[in-house]
Amino acid sequence: MQDASPATYRTPSLGADALRVTERLSARTLLLGGVMIVILVLFVGVEQDPDFWWHLRIGRWMAEHGHLPTQDLFTFTVSSHVWTDHEYLTEMLMWLTYSTLGLTALCIAFGLLTWAGFWLIYLQVRRQPFVFIGVGLAIGAVAGSPIWGPRAQMITFALSCFELYWLQGYLNGRSRAINYFPLVMILWANLHGGWVIGFAWLGVALVSELVSWAWDQDNHAHRMHVRRLVIIGIASAVAVAATPHFLSLYPYPFQTQGSEAQQRLIVEWASPNFHDVFLRPFEAMVFLLIGGFALRRPTLYQFLLTAAALFLALQSVRNVALFVAAATPVMITTYGEWWKEFAAARKWTYHLPPRRLFAITTAIVLVFISLVTTLRVASNVSPAHQQSVDTESYPVAAADWLTAHPEVGTRMYNQYGWGGYLAFRFYPEQNRRVFIFGEAALMGDKLLNEYQDVQTLRPDWKQVLDRYGVDYIVYNQDAALSNVLATQPDWTLVYEDKVAVIYVRGPHKL
Repeated sequence: MQDASPATYRTPSLGADALRVTERLSARTLLLGGVMIVILVLFVGVEQDPDFWWHLRIGRWMAEHGHLPTQDLFTFTVSSHVWTDHEYLTEMLMWLTYSTLGLTALCIAFGLLTWAGFWLIYLQVRRQPFVFIGVGLAIGAVAGSPIWGPRAQMITFALSCFELYWLQGYLNGRSRAINYFPLVMILWANLHGGWVIGFAWLGVALVSELVSWAWDQDNHAHRMHVRRLVIIGIASAVAVAATPHFLSLYPYPFQTQGSEAQQRLIVEWASPNFHDVFLRPFEAMVFLLIGGFALRRPTLYQFLLTAAALFLALQSVRNVALFVAAATPVMITTYGEWWKEFAAARKWTYHLPPRRLFAITTAIVLVFISLVTTLRVASNVSPAHQQSVDTESYPVAAADWLTAHPEVGTRMYNQYGWGGYLAFRFYPEQNRRVFIFGEAALMGDKLLNEYQDVQTLRPDWKQVLDRYGVDYIVYNQDAALSNVLATQPDWTLVYEDKVAVIYVRGPHKL
């Protein structure tokens, strides 16, 4: 008998390994890998959210003081208002990341969190034809592009994708991981006020199973699903109380939705304006979904989920991200299943045999795409780009001027979107406390309406400023209020640039 040398076994093993690598570097890998890499460019970008800065500042305050704020810290107008800081854990993590690794790392972290949500979407549809997966993921990423960025809302997007992944697995009979959702809800309630959306997705699944059970009472699976989803919903509702706010967290989302002033004043709470070009991809995605349902009838769960997500998105533009989380897998599955039925009816089969040259080409192309994406992301989040965006978006130079002139002013009226930045720059200086900032629920409808009265120059705008003792104003250059102040003899322009102006009450000499 001939002895077996190591080389006798190594050769076929190497051949088998090479074949496996060749099989993996397929057209599917090229398309899906390319899409998943490129969409990072949409997710990782500079900070442009006006609320970002006050989130950082309160995170710093909590790290320094070791407890949560109980009342407003940044304004002189509503300093007695009780603060239910529903994003406290996110804010602390933001500050720790910012203070140790810098703003660029924080922007990248939020981008990767958004990318993780899309990975969970991919896992829901991975059995569909890869062309539909790749195109669908790209459409979803572009449709949500006005919303992506370093902002706490991305936590609710990612956790929605996570929950929907578990729900799909449970309803399809492949997984019972949804049993652990109450534990996820504990984390969600401590990270972001969007935790209530988790109950919306649970409710959609519950309603679809209730209707299916009523339609087919002999199917015990629907009854079992209903019972389990009810138990999970109750357990998750109890889990929300596992925060430092305990029961006071429950009414918060409903107070926000029920506030007419917030819905009217805050742009993101308004319905989408389809005249805006950046919302056209979202509009196109809606029509693609409708077209898909015309080709293949969706399941009841898919229909209700899409309807609920579309309702949310049409109610508020900020909910476009939730629409993407819920509707993207439905869209891909609808078109994918239609195509499989269409191809099977015609006995079409597609099989691309693994080829070494194609595998090498795929590897080279993916490496090239990765390098280009890395360079583009690095350019997007570079400190120079961030500084340029900040200078154009916030009163950076005006704040520098106020720093150089500490004697100017005692009570400020400021533009709503700048309040967070000014609080970040100046807190705890008493004469630099802001009139208003982006935590609208904390501000309250009364102050929001009074701010609007001044901003829109309603008949009582001077009385509002007098009532609060405002003696200097930091506002947008060329805004209506700024232009009117230029005509008022009791207000003096002391600073202006292409972004902001500063007016002080009465004559003033520097």
